[in-house]
Amino acid sequence: MAKLNITTGLADLQKLFNKMKEVYFVATPNSDLATLDAFDMELPVIDDGISFNTGEPDVTTVKLTTGENWTSYGKAGDPDISIQVASIAGVVNDLLMNKQGAKKTMANGFGETGAETYEGQGYDLNPKKTTGALFFRSEDMQSAIWLPNVEMYSNLVIETDKPAYFNIKITPLAGKDGAAIVPLTRVASGG
Repeated sequence: MAKLNITTGLADLQKLFNKMKEVYFVATPNSDLATLDAFDMELPVIDDGISFNTGEPDVTTVKLTTGENWTSYGKAGDPDISIQVASIAGVVNDLLMNKQGAKKTMANGFGETGAETYEGQGYDLNPKKTTGALFFRSEDMQSAIWLPNVEMYSNLVIETDKPAYFNIKITPLAGKDGAAIVPLTRVASGG
C-alpha cells in the first residue's frame, strides 16, 4: 500500500490575521498598492467596535423528485463590515459628514475669565457617501487586508460609556482589476 502524501500541511496554512490593530484610509479608490507611498489618514478605531463579515452566500439547492440533491448555486450575501472611529477632529468630520455654513466660534466663554471658548464647523445629518480604500493591519503585523475600492456611510454616536464615535458602514466594491478584497501576508521586514 502506498503512503498518502499531504501536499499542503498545517504549517503551510498558518498565515493568520490574528486581530485588527490599525486601520488606514486612502482617499483615492483603486490606488495601486505596489506604488502607494502614503496613507491619507490612520483611523482611531475603538477596540470592540469592529465587525468584518464579507457576506454569507445565499445558497439554493436543486433537488430531484427523488429527494436527491442534484446541484446548487449561490449568490453573494450583503457584507456586514463596520468600524467605530472615535474622533470628532475636523478632518474626520469633513471626511464623514456634509459641511454646512461657515465655521462657528463662541464669542463669550466659560470660566472666571471667560477664556474657555469653542469653535467648529457645521454639518447636516444627511448620509454622505465617502469613497476610497482601506488597509487593515493585524496586531502581530504579519498580515493585512486591503480593500481597494470602498463606499462608506456613517453616523455620529454619543454614548455614556465610550467617547463619541462615527459608526461607519463599509461596502467593498470590485477594484479596477476585479478584486474587492486582498488578504496580504508579510514578506519582508523594513529597517
